Amino acid sequence: MHVSTHEITSLAAQDLPAPLLQVDRVSLQYRSATAVVQATHEVSFDVYPADRFVLLGPSGCGKSSLLKSVAGFLPPAAGEIRLDGQVLHQPGPDRIVVFQEFDQLPPWKTVLQNVMFPLLASRTLGKRDAAERARHYL
Repeated sequence: MHVSTHEITSLAAQDLPAPLLQVDRVSLQYRSATAVVQATHEVSFDVYPADRFVLLGPSGCGKSSLLKSVAGFLPPAAGEIRLDGQVLHQPGPDRIVVFQEFDQLPPWKTVLQNVMFPLLASRTLGKRDAAERARHYL
């Protein structure tokens, strides 16, 4: 009996669930004070439900940039990132990333909106109550 590589690949693909996270040929860039930095170039990987996935590499290789992009804070210059099959375009309540730096407030939000964000994203409070609590602490 002869089984082709295509048949083996097709059978293996049938046994796998759909990827939870797909990073497909993602290139990331950001502007520093003096130049445009190429953080990643055509990176691809899939993460399946129940996977434990590690980004490991030397300082400056793009690990944090990839996490920022998966979180929706850094749009890819090329390629796309899909979560449950949906292309990511912005941060959302369906994912949480904790960074070591503390400069991760979305710059397009006001101070009030940034303080309200975790309350709304976690669905702890409605918009009116979140705004009231944020104003109290501001």
